[in-house]
Amino acid sequence: MAHDRRALGRSHRTVSALTLAGSFGISADDTVRAFHELGVRSFFVTSRARGIIEGVRRLIADGHRDQLTVVCGAAIPFGFSVGFEQRRMAKALGTDKLDVFLLYWVQAHWYVTGNTWKAMRRLKDENLVASLGISCHDRPMARSLIDELELDVVMLRYNAAHRGVEREVFDTLDASSRPGIIAYTATRWGKLLKPFGDHAPMSAGECYRFVLGHPLVDTVLCGARSFEELASNQAAVALGPLEAPRLQEIKQLGDAVRSGVASRVAFAGG
Repeated sequence: MAHDRRALGRSHRTVSALTLAGSFGISADDTVRAFHELGVRSFFVTSRARGIIEGVRRLIADGHRDQLTVVCGAAIPFGFSVGFEQRRMAKALGTDKLDVFLLYWVQAHWYVTGNTWKAMRRLKDENLVASLGISCHDRPMARSLIDELELDVVMLRYNAAHRGVEREVFDTLDASSRPGIIAYTATRWGKLLKPFGDHAPMSAGECYRFVLGHPLVDTVLCGARSFEELASNQAAVALGPLEAPRLQEIKQLGDAVRSGVASRVAFAGG
């Protein structure tokens, strides 16, 4: 099954609509099958994702390196950690260069001061990574750092219950020169998959369709627990954006979950 290939903003990388992520039961064999059978081309790799690491390593060894976009990063905001994590992940994957390298969970401006961002830039200058970015829950800070650091990629929380990023970040970007946008927490940690008051739950596929329905979202992390779950989510994504009536219902669910009020009275979701 052919998978949708998308440009990752101004990063010069391409991604699949779903980026395989997590350490939830996906094996190395599942990862290889995702590439060959589902057309998944982008992978979010952390040290805990042993199955994905081994699967991507096999794909690289089999000569598919140029078809993959590997997203990794450093969680500790110090210069020494940046270089250490790049070397560790590159060695684990059997490659010299990583495609997207993020500074994770930026919570304050000091995370990118001192030697930290200098070390990030050094990785790119030395051709050890192709693109630099951050992940961040703080939307105003993320928007400011896009310009200040000239980010190639930004990873942001976006789902039916957290739509404030639309107005605080997406609406402010020039579509022709924006950074790549990776969305995560599409199911809001599973909350959107459960009934809430008289609101019907979303399916996982609907969660991904909602996120990918925004034209500025390039890819969304998918923490599938099995190959079958991943295949089901991809089949849903292939249906395209949600229909307007269902989209309205989903926004009402998201607003209710966000506010903690189990009624059909909606508010402007944050």
